[in-house]
Amino acid sequence: MAQKKTTSNKGTNTRSGSSSSKKGAAASRNARTAPKAPPIEEKEPLHSVIWSYSWGKALYLLLAILVMIGLDLLIAMNHYNMFFTVLGIEILAGMLIGWIVFLILDRKKQADMLNEDSSGAESEE
Repeated sequence: MAQKKTTSNKGTNTRSGSSSSKKGAAASRNARTAPKAPPIEEKEPLHSVIWSYSWGKALYLLLAILVMIGLDLLIAMNHYNMFFTVLGIEILAGMLIGWIVFLILDRKKQADMLNEDSSGAESEE
């Protein structure tokens, strides 16, 4: 009786093995013939698309100014003397920082232009 069980187990093992190999071949055939989906194009976020236009940069600047004024009103809690004092300090600080950034960028441009001129003069000689 023990021998019959072992033989029947071998028979079922071979059947299950052959059926799984048939399924594997069919699955690989279906994978090869199945059409592939086209790649999905990634879209840029809306805020970066708006920033790429000059009017978008002006819009962001306007929004930043409105947010700053709104925060100043919240800080001052409708005490207008305090509001205008804080706003004036912010405007002066913004102008000062803007001029410093402008001067740094201008000096970098001049240095780059001098480097290009000197490298161009050396290559001509």
